[in-house]
Amino acid sequence: MPRFGRLSRAEDIASKEGLDALIISRPSNIFYLTGFRGGSRLISSPDGEAFILVGGVDLTAAEEHFSGSGVHVLHVKLGEQLDEVMLKVLEELGAKSAGYDELPIGTYKRLIERLGVDGLKDVSKQMWELRKAKDEEELRRIRKACAIAVRGMEVASELMEPGRTELEVVGEIEREMRRAGSEGHPFNLIVASGKNSALPHALSSDKAFKPGELVVVDIGATYRGYVSDMTRTFVVGEHEAWQEELYDIVLRAQEEARRAVRAGVRASDVDEVARRIVEEAGYGPYFVHGLGHGLGVEVHEPPRIGPGVEDILGVGYTITVEPGIYLPGRGGVRIEDTVLVLEDGHEVLTPFPYGLRP
Repeated sequence: MPRFGRLSRAEDIASKEGLDALIISRPSNIFYLTGFRGGSRLISSPDGEAFILVGGVDLTAAEEHFSGSGVHVLHVKLGEQLDEVMLKVLEELGAKSAGYDELPIGTYKRLIERLGVDGLKDVSKQMWELRKAKDEEELRRIRKACAIAVRGMEVASELMEPGRTELEVVGEIEREMRRAGSEGHPFNLIVASGKNSALPHALSSDKAFKPGELVVVDIGATYRGYVSDMTRTFVVGEHEAWQEELYDIVLRAQEEARRAVRAGVRASDVDEVARRIVEEAGYGPYFVHGLGHGLGVEVHEPPRIGPGVEDILGVGYTITVEPGIYLPGRGGVRIEDTVLVLEDGHEVLTPFPYGLRP
């Protein structure tokens, strides 16, 4: 895809909605449309005019990035108000209406004063629809981010030893993923042991591993702006029967849910496959979150994979499949993969062995 090819998609939204301009504020949407990481506002019109509004810290990078592209780089100087510059651009475009993805409440009020309630439209859903299906370049980056995360998981699996702390293992994972090319971590990496493993979004601490404890490792990497997400659960030393039972249930739920993934399937139906297995095993109340979520530029994007979600999966969607069982005060198990939706099935993008001791 050409470097700025996605700007035409924003123009299409403006045209279809009968809008004179589109105001993009969400950083991930600016990056998706232009490939630029920075800037405060992107303003696009149906006739191809586009403006990126940047502060001094982003000015040089923006001028280099957009050189020769036809996108106008506007410097919001010290002492100037971003909203004033934005309103001036809209005036120059002769815009009587505009769409937006997200806005601060003060900016929203200013636009209402200028355009009226009927002249302002929320187009955030249309923007998310653009981002659901990934093109080949996006998939290349996501695959690389997944490969980096797999390398991090390999390191984690080798560190399941008594005495190591959660933060120590997080540090080793982070170092290896950085060495493998990760630009950053799309979320705080989770290494949660013992009772902490029963907390789905546990904060890693200086707690030391003890023999027989479950350890949930949830990690992700970022490569050229795109992310990955995966989870495995290990045991320190020998496991107990109840731990193996939980693991087997979660693994079966994960495998069956992945088999249900294909284009044309309802997101809630995929969730139901996994949830039914957990409920029939008697652990329904301990599966406390949806089965998964989309990912791409952000680690949590539509579609959500959970009960009541009517979204239909499409070719090129990248989603997570991550059932879990969490027993407060005892421990938890979660298994997660990043999965690519295909016409008649799926592809696991985070291949790493399953098992408490892979």
